[in-house]
Amino acid sequence: MDEDIHKATDVEKTWIAFYTRPRFEVGIASQLKKIGIESYVPLRRECHQWSDRKKWVNVPLIPSYVFVYLDIRNYFRVFAINGVIRVVMFNGRIARIRDNDIELLRKVENYGEPVEVVSQDYNRNEEVEIINGIFKGYSGHVISVGSKYKICIRIEEIEYSPVIEIPIVDIRHRSRSVVVS
Repeated sequence: MDEDIHKATDVEKTWIAFYTRPRFEVGIASQLKKIGIESYVPLRRECHQWSDRKKWVNVPLIPSYVFVYLDIRNYFRVFAINGVIRVVMFNGRIARIRDNDIELLRKVENYGEPVEVVSQDYNRNEEVEIINGIFKGYSGHVISVGSKYKICIRIEEIEYSPVIEIPIVDIRHRSRSVVVS
């Protein structure tokens, strides 16, 4: 981890994922905003039912994750916020999330269709490219087929991947062989 900090010679900001206590994500983002640090918590709407009522609530798309945009040399400032547990690591280094992946999460958040997030331990089937719609240009793996394909789009540096439903006409197959891992 220290190696990443010492190699950071420029002051270019990057997205870094932090793991938080459960249900602290939105509060942490609010606290970061107060101290001038940009952060992002992708949300989705869920209907929660109690014995006497139903209510639509916003819940984190990826539980216990907050994405923070800052110079990697200043990542330690985030730990001043109550509820932050650790920085997310990938291959023994601080996980730097690409702008493209943050943009994907923003699109997923605003998709308007039900979205789920899965661990990357899924079985990888046929690889496809999305050729129409707001996810045009993204590639993913088919995880189920019906009137719409369920496509899992991999985000390399974190343990979760969004799963979206895409009409069959909006995808192109990259390979015809089925790969099972």
